[in-house]
Amino acid sequence: MVLRSVSFGLAGALFMVLGFFNGVKIGSLINFQAMVIVFGGIALVTIVGFSRERVIDTWSAIKKVFSAPRRNDRNHLLQEVFRLASIYRIHGPLALERALDTVENDFLRYGALFVAEGYDEGAFTHALERELYVRNQRALSRISLIKTLMRLAPSLGMAGTVISLMQVMGRLDAISSANTALAVALSSTLYGVLLANLVLLPIAAKLEQMADEEFDTNSMILESLIAIARTEHPMRIAERFNAYHLYQTCKESGNLLAAEASGTQAIGA
Repeated sequence: MVLRSVSFGLAGALFMVLGFFNGVKIGSLINFQAMVIVFGGIALVTIVGFSRERVIDTWSAIKKVFSAPRRNDRNHLLQEVFRLASIYRIHGPLALERALDTVENDFLRYGALFVAEGYDEGAFTHALERELYVRNQRALSRISLIKTLMRLAPSLGMAGTVISLMQVMGRLDAISSANTALAVALSSTLYGVLLANLVLLPIAAKLEQMADEEFDTNSMILESLIAIARTEHPMRIAERFNAYHLYQTCKESGNLLAAEASGTQAIGA
């Protein structure tokens, strides 16, 4: 899947390059002054307009955009939920707390700890809903930052164009100087448009997709934890998420039996 995505991306980039730069010398498109206006302006706005923590958090999320996709997170999470539900239902809160050491998802681990500590359903539901809201707001903050830069990039390009055209008008008596200023004018607009539409727009779209997926996943986890706290059978949880086939697979593979055995060992420890 990753190789296919990379192949399509490279093919699309190749066609774009051929379409944009056909008959144009690549060297003529490289203009240092235009780069300073557009990319320097983006850097300045980022530093001045946003806090250091917000920029670092957004950069960390952007790195995830370009990382290879993991296995099916939903199926893996449901398997973890079935395991925890089985342990809690049979062996109780102490075994559940011990089992959390192997849980990868931090939201599931955080919520299951409330269940293991004996919080009532209303209290831990309120706490997890608040945590879910905070995480969603953080994701929206990252998207807002990228979209702000996306709107700004063409404006900086146009600002570079206006400044360069003013220089052109003042150098009409010197044709060579006027040509140089005109090149900066056109290059800065090009840089701004390309940066906004070919870099920042796809990143913003990917961050929005990741935010939606994270919200849906955490909502599923919250509903699962409520079911675990009620000591519902793992099969009922599976039916709730249309994952009965996955439950049967876990049962036939012995994962649930292994979970029950590990719960027994945790109680003995």
